[in-house]
Amino acid sequence: MKNAFTALAFACASLCGGASQAAELAKVRVNVQTIIDCVPVIVAIRQGYFAQEGLEVDTSTSAGGAVGIPGLVGGAYDIAQSNTVSGLLAFHQGLDVQAIAPGAKMQPQAPTTEMVGRKGETFRSGADLEGKSIGVNNRNSIVWLYARAWVKARGGDPAKVNFREVPFPQMEDAVRRRNVDAAFMVEPFKSAAARHAELAVVGSPFNEVQPGADAGQYLTTGKYAAQHPENLRKFTRALRRGIDWYNANLRSPEALQVVSDFTKLPMPVLQQINLPPMPTQIEVAQIRKTAELMRDNGMLAKLPDVERFVNVPAAGN
Repeated sequence: MKNAFTALAFACASLCGGASQAAELAKVRVNVQTIIDCVPVIVAIRQGYFAQEGLEVDTSTSAGGAVGIPGLVGGAYDIAQSNTVSGLLAFHQGLDVQAIAPGAKMQPQAPTTEMVGRKGETFRSGADLEGKSIGVNNRNSIVWLYARAWVKARGGDPAKVNFREVPFPQMEDAVRRRNVDAAFMVEPFKSAAARHAELAVVGSPFNEVQPGADAGQYLTTGKYAAQHPENLRKFTRALRRGIDWYNANLRSPEALQVVSDFTKLPMPVLQQINLPPMPTQIEVAQIRKTAELMRDNGMLAKLPDVERFVNVPAAGN
């Protein structure tokens, strides 16, 4: 009887202790996009890396990095994955945002973001693009900026091109149905679309404009960073573990399943795609080049203080 009572007491203590431990997890609200760039966050959740740091990460999705920033600044999110252009634009406008972790990088040897159009309608010069329509996920975003820069690099006038907002998952249908003449797609949607007989890659804007561009980061606000510095340290440590796991398991069934669950693309499609590795650090020099391109395209009146925009938390213990 004594042993039974002891066992019961131990079980109760274990359950109560587990409940107490779960209750002590600090909740962090993170806004992401349903693209491969954000998969390491999902990996870190599934592998328990955030929980091991004492965090409960609650994710929500948006159609683009520019869409998530108002929610971040307004307090709906604690962290938001965004593109470099939207982040810099918000920072330049005086919004309380700062980059705390790497989110995406353009790999020159394996482009993950390219322009897809219909076969037989390739654009050999910038003039061929004038009067045409190009699908971008958001206006005034990194996709929009580099699409414009690509038109200009090919000798065309971006002002004569119609840039239409189309969510990434819907871009393939938009091109096939002739709602747009081309679309600036990201993985895994780009490779999936390019495998259709009537579609083809018609250009690689990042490689033509700025190879190796630092394309995205995870943002927070200065207010949140000041109030919850430990949460940010824990978040970036767990995210790095998620990035490392993802990079080490790119072709594994486990990694493909995470990508499939997150992006809703079927496994047979993903098995034919070369998943891109994710960056492990922010490159300030590349962000500065993007800021210069934004200034040259009239998005910024002057260059922002990029060093102040980037504020990566110290790793800590």
